[in-house]
Amino acid sequence: MTYVVIMLTVLVLLLSLKLFLLKRQLKHVVNGMKDNPDKRQLSVDFIDGDLQKMIVEVNQLYEYVLQIKAEGKEEESKIRESISMISHDMRTPLTSIIGYLQIAKKSADQKEMIANVDIALERARYLNKLVNDFFELSLIETDQVDVELEKVNLCEIICEEILAENMEIDAKGLEPRFDQAEQNVYVHADRKKLSRVIQNLISNAVKYSDKRLEFQIDRECEGCVRLQIITDPGDKIDANRIFDRFVKGDSARSNGGAGLGLYICKRFVEMMGGTVKAEQDEKRFEITLTLPAHEA
Repeated sequence: MTYVVIMLTVLVLLLSLKLFLLKRQLKHVVNGMKDNPDKRQLSVDFIDGDLQKMIVEVNQLYEYVLQIKAEGKEEESKIRESISMISHDMRTPLTSIIGYLQIAKKSADQKEMIANVDIALERARYLNKLVNDFFELSLIETDQVDVELEKVNLCEIICEEILAENMEIDAKGLEPRFDQAEQNVYVHADRKKLSRVIQNLISNAVKYSDKRLEFQIDRECEGCVRLQIITDPGDKIDANRIFDRFVKGDSARSNGGAGLGLYICKRFVEMMGGTVKAEQDEKRFEITLTLPAHEA
């Protein structure tokens, strides 16, 4: 009996000691969580395995919170940069419009007045395009763009947009080559958005090409259709960033663009379940557009 009492007493003492140590460690954890401005990971070796797992989970939570804060700061920085660039891109044509209208108002010569008004109108159209791009971008970024997928003849779209860009193509002295123009190649896409994408890709290809403008369609990839637009590398283009939004120093912005057209196209392609990328070497600049094939 005495032996049992002694054992129980020792057990109670051990449990009391363990409880005391656990309370002490828990108090250390609580103080550490309160006084931890840098959100450093907690370092405590618990004598209890379950509580040690709790510390691991708390540290994982800290890492997650830090990640969210970092992403929030990065997104805030992007928003501020975007607003700054939008303001700059809109201010330039607006200042130009006001200037040419003021010159036209003071002009005594009718031909000179009409010429200045025409220039102002041209800049106004460009400004209107900028506003439309910014509005479209806001819809994309807030997921307010509807996509209506249907059966679309890709070859037909390409031919239509080549004809639409005919004046610019002739001005550059280019001869488009599209051996599959008479074929019917169907993709699962939104017709209006696909037309916008192809038009923008052709427009940029023409802008940066010196001699070559070639279209090739590959239907060998499983479940998809791949379009390649190939040109010669006239100007050096950063192929890795050409589809980024508001890229500083890119060719589009240095030529007066806002650097939004190709970014919007990329987002449209992604909404339709496809991909678009660009590659460049010394002999060719190539844009590859991949879209889901339409199942018969």
